Amino acid sequence: MKRKININRPNVSADEINKHKNFDSVLKNSAAAGSKPLFKKPWFLSAVVAAVAVIVVTGLVLTNENEQSPVVVNPVAGESDSILLAAFYKNEESKPCIAPPIEGLNVPYVTYRVNAEKGGKFDFKTGSKFTIPQNAFVDENGKPLKGEIELRYREFHDAADFFVSGIPMTYDSAGVKYQFESAGMMEMLAYKDGNQVQMAPDKTIRVELASAYEGTEYNLYKLDTLKNNWSCLGKDKVENENKNGKNQSLYNDAPTIAKVQDAPEYKAIEQKIGQVETVKENKIAALPKPAEAPKKPLKASKDKYTFNLELDLTEFPEFAVYKNVKWELGAENKNVNNAMWTELNKTLWEDVTLKEGKKGENYLLSLKKGKKQVNDLVVYPVFEGKNYELAMNDFQQKFDKYTEALDKRKIEEKKIQEKYEADLAIAKKQQADFEEKWKRERNNELASLNTEQKVMRVFQVSSFGVYNCDNPSVFPKGVVCNAVLTNEQEVKLMCYEVYLVDKTKNGLFTYNRNPITRLSFDPKASNILWTVENGILYYIKQDDFALIRSGYQTIKMNKVDQKFKTVEEMKTFFSI
Repeated sequence: MKRKININRPNVSADEINKHKNFDSVLKNSAAAGSKPLFKKPWFLSAVVAAVAVIVVTGLVLTNENEQSPVVVNPVAGESDSILLAAFYKNEESKPCIAPPIEGLNVPYVTYRVNAEKGGKFDFKTGSKFTIPQNAFVDENGKPLKGEIELRYREFHDAADFFVSGIPMTYDSAGVKYQFESAGMMEMLAYKDGNQVQMAPDKTIRVELASAYEGTEYNLYKLDTLKNNWSCLGKDKVENENKNGKNQSLYNDAPTIAKVQDAPEYKAIEQKIGQVETVKENKIAALPKPAEAPKKPLKASKDKYTFNLELDLTEFPEFAVYKNVKWELGAENKNVNNAMWTELNKTLWEDVTLKEGKKGENYLLSLKKGKKQVNDLVVYPVFEGKNYELAMNDFQQKFDKYTEALDKRKIEEKKIQEKYEADLAIAKKQQADFEEKWKRERNNELASLNTEQKVMRVFQVSSFGVYNCDNPSVFPKGVVCNAVLTNEQEVKLMCYEVYLVDKTKNGLFTYNRNPITRLSFDPKASNILWTVENGILYYIKQDDFALIRSGYQTIKMNKVDQKFKTVEEMKTFFSI
C-alpha cells in the first residue's frame, strides 16, 4: 500500500520530538515493520560532492580493566638481537639428556662394593633392596669381570629430587607429550678402576624399590639417554604385605588412599575452593547491569554524498527523532559514482524502505520506481551545525549517566573480587597445610615400618641406568596463558626449562623456553613454579598463582637468595 507524504506538514513540538528521540526504538520498530514503504512521492537530495571518501565512524571504546593486553618484551633481557636468543636456545638444546640445573645441588649416590664373582644382597636407607647375581659384570668388550666392583645407587621420590637431578620427566608416545607421575625412581651405575662397566647379557638384578604409592596404574620405564626418551618395559610388581601377610596401610584413616587428592578431607577443601569461585560469580552476576552505552553522534562531512529525507510523521511518529538528521552514503557503496549519484537525484522514487544495517551504526536504504530499483545502499545518520551540538549535548548527558552506573558496578565488582581473594587464600592455606600434614604422616609411617611392611615395587633390570615406576599424565588444565618470566627488576629471565610442581601429583611438569607459549596449571591445586638463570633458582609459590589469569601474562619471579647445601634444605624451604 502506498502512503501519502505531507510536504507542508504541521510543526512537531519539542516535547513530542524528545519523547521519540531513541535510535534503538526506531531500529526495533523498523525491523518489526520489515520492508514497509516509508514514502510515496519524490524525496529531496542535496549537498552533492565530487568524490566519495572513506567514512570514519567515531565510536566509544570501553576497556575492561581486568583484561590483559599482549605483553611486548625484548627477546633477551637488555638485548634486542634475536641472534643471541637463537644461540642461547641452541646451547640449551645441545645439553646432555641428564643435566642438573643447579651446580653442586643433586641427589647424592650411595656407594656399595660387590665381588663380581659372588654377587650379593644390599639394603638402601629407604628400605629398598637389590640383589646382584654372580658374574653379573662385563667390560666394554663383553669380557667377564672379576674382583671388586663399585656400585653407585640413588633414589628419587618427589618433585625436588626430580628437579635437582636434571632427569627429564617428559614422555613422548605416538606424538603426544606426557609428564610422569612417579611412584619412585632409581639410578644404578657400576664402575671398576674408575671405568664404567656393563651387565652381562644373561644376567638381571632384582630391585625392590620402597615406595609410598601402592597403586597398580604405574608402568616401569628406562631412560634412553641417547634418544632422550623413556622406553616402557611393562608393569612392575607391587608387594605390600607385612609379616602377618596382611596389607599394610600407608594412610591411617583410609587404607586404599595412595594420593593426597583422594583423601576425603582434601576433596572437601577442593569443594570449598570451588564454592568460593561460584559465590563470586553469582554475586557479580546479580549486580545491576548498566544500560547499553549510548552511541556518539556523527558530524556531517563536506566530503560525502549527503541527502535529506522527508518523512510522514503522522504515519510514522517514531521517526520524529530524524527531523534534524542528514544522511550520508557510506564508503561501502563501491558502485556509486558521480554519474550514478546524478541519476539518483533525477529519479522521482515511489517507494523507499529503511532497515537496520550494522547494529547501532548504519542503515540499509532501498529505492524503487516501477521496475527500476536500487537495493541496500549503506547510509549513516549525521548531524551538522547547531543540530550536531544539540545531539552531542544529549549524548554527553546520557554518557555521563552510563559512566556513573558503570563506575558503581566496578566498585562493587572490586569488593566482591577482594572478598573472593581473601576467602580463596584461606582455603588455599588449608589445602597446603593438609598436603604437608598428609605427606609428613606418610613419610613418618613409611620410615617407621620395617622392610617387610613397606610397599615395594619389584622389577628386574638387565642394564644399568635410570628406571622409573611411572604413570604418564597429561599437562594440568585450568588456567592457560602465554607467559613471560622476569626477575624482580622486571627484566626477562634468560632461562630455558620452566618447571611446575603440582603438589597433588608426584611429578614435575616441564615447559620449555621463555617466553612460554602455553603455560597451564590447575588453579585449585597447590602449585610452585621453578626456573634457573645462570645457576640461580627463581620461583613463585601458591599465593602468586592466584594473580595469574588466562591470556598474555608477565610473571615476576622471586630469587632464592640462599644457597642450598642439600636437597633436604631445598625441600624444607618449599615445604615439600
